[in-house]
Amino acid sequence: MRKHKDFMSEPDYGYIDIESCFEPIFEPPLETLEEWRSWEDEPEPTLENTSVYVTEPDGIQYFYCGNTRIRVSEHFSQAGKPMDRLIENVIQYAARNAG
Repeated sequence: MRKHKDFMSEPDYGYIDIESCFEPIFEPPLETLEEWRSWEDEPEPTLENTSVYVTEPDGIQYFYCGNTRIRVSEHFSQAGKPMDRLIENVIQYAARNAG
């Protein structure tokens, strides 16, 4: 069996010369540089500019953010309080605890 250092220095035997794997780094093409510069003008992604609510034709509402889709559903008891009463409770709770 050959020694490890021989594997690196003799590529004629089917082994990889590690130093030949590294290519010199050149300046990217002008088109690529122009594309990269155009990205600098784009706003920073935030929840406000990357998310949207969509109601599908079947009536189901979804929240989209990037590649994520979440079905929006609200569950209220039929015997529960009406929405306006729930909102009053939230306002009163916030007023009591705003300290």
